[in-house]
Amino acid sequence: MLHTAHRERRNLDNTRKIGIGFNGYFTLTNTTKHTHGQAFDSNPVSFTNSSTNITTSFSINFFFAIVPEHNHQGSHGMAFVISPTRGLPGASSDQYLGIFNETNNGKDSNNVIAIELDIHKDEEFGDIDDNHVGVNINGMRSVASASAGYYDDKDGKFKNLSLISRNVMRLSIVYSQLDKQLNVTLFPANISVPPRKPMFSLSKDLSPYLLKEKMYIGFTASTGSVGAIHYMLGWFINGEIEFPRLDFGMLPILPLYPKKSSQRTKTILAVCLTVSVIAAFIASWIGIIFYLRHKKVKEVLEEWEIQYGPHRFSYKELFNATKGFKEKQLLGRGGFGQVYNGALPGSDAEIAVKRTSHDSRQGMSEFLAEISTIGRLRHPNLVRLLGYCRHKEDLYLVYDFMPNGSLDKGHLELVLKLGVLCSHQAASVRPAMSAVMRILDGVSELPDNLLDVVRDEKLRGWPEKPMELLFDVSSSGTSTYTDSLVSHGR
Repeated sequence: MLHTAHRERRNLDNTRKIGIGFNGYFTLTNTTKHTHGQAFDSNPVSFTNSSTNITTSFSINFFFAIVPEHNHQGSHGMAFVISPTRGLPGASSDQYLGIFNETNNGKDSNNVIAIELDIHKDEEFGDIDDNHVGVNINGMRSVASASAGYYDDKDGKFKNLSLISRNVMRLSIVYSQLDKQLNVTLFPANISVPPRKPMFSLSKDLSPYLLKEKMYIGFTASTGSVGAIHYMLGWFINGEIEFPRLDFGMLPILPLYPKKSSQRTKTILAVCLTVSVIAAFIASWIGIIFYLRHKKVKEVLEEWEIQYGPHRFSYKELFNATKGFKEKQLLGRGGFGQVYNGALPGSDAEIAVKRTSHDSRQGMSEFLAEISTIGRLRHPNLVRLLGYCRHKEDLYLVYDFMPNGSLDKGHLELVLKLGVLCSHQAASVRPAMSAVMRILDGVSELPDNLLDVVRDEKLRGWPEKPMELLFDVSSSGTSTYTDSLVSHGR
């Protein structure tokens, strides 16, 4: 009597969560949790001759596979069943494997023999582990069991097998009535002949459980809180002791446990969200770096810069020219700020860069006065103002660099005096451009009371008198003021 997968589909009574599915293979369970499936042959089988009352020997082989929801965690297993009824009404899922329930478990009246392939260790039934094969009679407590594996004919060593590996396996069940012994052998499906040494044996007379004229054979499986899909790929039964050679052919690659669409959507969303957050973080980080770098050389254009001044340098140019305003480039410092020596990039011309702060109103006024007057002058007796720069709270004036001794004392005194006047805080005191040019050309001279003008702190008491009138007065008493100015290091 030969049953194949095709005949199973015709002759097995399918109940609960079983059917043809998942790439066309016959399954006892699907992805539903806490449920069970049963499949029984619609034709009864007689193990005992009614005339002689003698139980015959038999052999059963079937191919199966279990695909778990999680790779390293089983749910509940499956079983081959010999039952006096076609189907097992009232059976429970989970640890009862769709065979028994809490009420009838262990009762002699069941008259059921089951070979379980269990992937969950149930302490209440005395399971040896979560990957074993056992023989159960009338209940879930196994009368004999062994961890899944087989003895290799080549070296005789025991090799472990995982029931939840998704690999197709074959189980051989051989009962000898003469020896009153049941041999159970598990092995990979690509081995065509069962190993000579069984996985385990049960020495017990099974005839008392096989006395009925009509018995039914079938398969059951169940799931719990963790899902699993139990596949049946073919089964064979013979009324005598036989170890048939069965070539399965090309072994199928069973699909992974299917995920619910909601779980798949959640996974995709989680991955996309993670990638988006990482990308946003990286973009923000790069933006901050560029902002900080740009901030170092950022130039802010204000109204006064549109109205006044010669060429405007970028801070980066001056930073590179003075080698980062290093101490070794410092020419001098004083109340006006610091002066650094440098060279403009791409040019051999040396420059002097004066750096001062404009955080006070007076500092800004002096800065404006200097670039609005000296910046427009082109005279051989003056150090030429090349340009200016404003960066953060600092103001920068760029001059031609004049080595020591380039100006004689007379020219130096004249330039210093004009510089003091041009940067005076009182607008009425600062001379016009034409007056400055006349002094530089020797047409006019500075007034003899220039020191009093500069030192006058009571601006409101100063008469609003045009400075051109003062510059028309000839004087030779300027040496005292200049000496005083130079002696104080200004």
